[in-house]
Amino acid sequence: MARHAPERFAAIHVGSEQIGVQIVEYTNLDDFRIVEQSYRQVMLGEETFKTGRVSFSAVSEICELLKGYRRLLSEYGVRDYRLVATTAIREAQNQPYIIDQIKIKTGFSVEVFEMPQEIFYKYVSLVKTVNDRGLMNSCDCMLFVDISSGGLGFTLYKDSNLTYQQNIHIGALRIKESFDKSQRDSAHFHQALSEYIKSTIEPVEKEMRQHSIKRLVLSGTETKLLVKMLGKDQGKITFVSLSEFDSLYKQVRSLNLPQIIKNFQLPENKAEMVLPTIVLYKQVLSLTNPQEMLILSDQFMDGVVVKHIAEKTGHEHKQLIQDQLISLCWEIGKRYYYDPVHAAAVEKWSLLLFDKLARIHGLGERHRLLLKVAAILHDIGKHVNLRKHYFYSYRLIISSDFMGFSEAEKHVVANIAYYHSKGTPSDNDPTFAYLTPNQKVTVAKLSAIIRLADALDRSHRQKISEAEVAFRGDELVITVTSSEDMSLEGWTFADKADFFEDVFGIKATLIRKVG
Repeated sequence: MARHAPERFAAIHVGSEQIGVQIVEYTNLDDFRIVEQSYRQVMLGEETFKTGRVSFSAVSEICELLKGYRRLLSEYGVRDYRLVATTAIREAQNQPYIIDQIKIKTGFSVEVFEMPQEIFYKYVSLVKTVNDRGLMNSCDCMLFVDISSGGLGFTLYKDSNLTYQQNIHIGALRIKESFDKSQRDSAHFHQALSEYIKSTIEPVEKEMRQHSIKRLVLSGTETKLLVKMLGKDQGKITFVSLSEFDSLYKQVRSLNLPQIIKNFQLPENKAEMVLPTIVLYKQVLSLTNPQEMLILSDQFMDGVVVKHIAEKTGHEHKQLIQDQLISLCWEIGKRYYYDPVHAAAVEKWSLLLFDKLARIHGLGERHRLLLKVAAILHDIGKHVNLRKHYFYSYRLIISSDFMGFSEAEKHVVANIAYYHSKGTPSDNDPTFAYLTPNQKVTVAKLSAIIRLADALDRSHRQKISEAEVAFRGDELVITVTSSEDMSLEGWTFADKADFFEDVFGIKATLIRKVG
C-alpha cells in the first residue's frame, strides 16, 4: 500500500525570554520528525514586567526575526503554520499595536494565548511524553507543574481524569522583577522571597494536602537551568531524586550572585534567575511531598505541534485530551455542589438535539464542545443563589480558569449558562453586549438548544428513558418514552419552544410515548 507523502507544519512562538520556530514533517502523531528548529533569546518579559509595554525597538527586532522565519517557511514549502504569542505580549499595554506592526511588516497573523491556553498546550505535549514512556498509570496521582517566565500552572491527574487545575501569575522572571537589585542583594532576600512565594501559592496547599502525589512533573522555561545546575544531561525526561534537589537548594541559598556565576558557570542574566527558580521549586515541593520528581524538556511549541497533528490526523490523543478537559469541568461542578445527574441529562439531550439539528444550526465540532461544557455547568450558580442562579452560573464560569479554552470561548459558555432557562439575548445585557456578532448568534443557537434539553428534565427526576428527534416539514418533533407523568416537562417545553422558533424558524413539538 502506497504511503502518503508527509505533511509539513510550523509552530512559531513569541515568548517572554525567547522566540522560536519548529518545522515538522508528519504522517500521523506516531510518525513525525522535526526538520528545522531555531531559537533566539529575547528580553520581552523583562521589559513588560518592568514597564508594562514592549518597546518599538524590541518590536522591530521581533519583526526582523520573523521575516527570517518567513523565509525559512518558504524554503521548506510550509503553508500551514501557527504563530502564537504568550505572556510578554499578552500583558503588554501596547499589545494591539505590536500585533498590527507584526502583520504589516511580516505578513504574519499573531494569536495571543491566555494563560489557561498556554498551560493547556504544554500539557498536551507533556501527557504524550509521559504516556509514551509508560509512566501514566491511571491509578497514579500525578501533578504537572509548569513554571514559565510569568506564570505557574498546577494540573492534577488522578484516576485517568483531571481533578484540579489552577493558574497563578507568579513565574520565575516575574518574581525576579518584583524585587529591585538592592533587594535581591540583601542578606534577607532569601527569607523574603520564600515568604512572598509561599503566600502567593498558599491557596493551592489545601487541595494538594488531599492527595498522595506519586509524581511531580516539572516543565517550563527554567527547567534547563535546573538540569544544568544538577549536573545532569538534558533529555526528554530527567529523573531527579528529592535528595538531589534538596542538596542543590541548600547549596544555592548560601551563595551570592558572583558565587552562583562562578560555581555554575552562568551568565549574569541567568544567574539572577537561579534563586527565584530554586525557591519556587522548593515551595512547590513542600506543598506536594511527591515520591519522585520528573523534569520534562517539552516546550510550548511542542504542544502546538502535537495538538495540530492529533487534530489533523484524528489521532486518539485528541480524544484523550478532550475527555480530560471534560472531566475537569465535572470537577468544577462538584466544587459548587451541583446536581450531577441532572447535568448529565441536560448534556445528553443537548448533544442529541445538536447532532440532529446539524443541517439547521450550521455549527461545528468546537461549538458542540462548548455546548457540552455549558450543559455540565449551567446550574452551578445555585450554590450562590437559587433565585438568580443563571446570573451566578455566569459569574462563576467567567471567574474560573478553563484550561484549553480561550477567554472568548469562556464568555460564550458563560452566556449559554446565563440564558439556559429564560431571557432574550439582548445588548441591554452587558454579558451579551460584550460578544462579537458571530458569538451572539452562536450563543442564541446554543441557548435555544439547551433550553429544550433542560425542559426535558425540568423535574430533575430523569423521567425519559429514550428520545427520538425527527423533522416533519418545518416542525421539529421530539418523541420521548416515559412511564411517568410528564406534565411539568411538557408545560416547560412549550414555554421554551417559543425562543427556539425565534432563533431557528422552526416549531419544536414534544410528544410522549408511554414506556
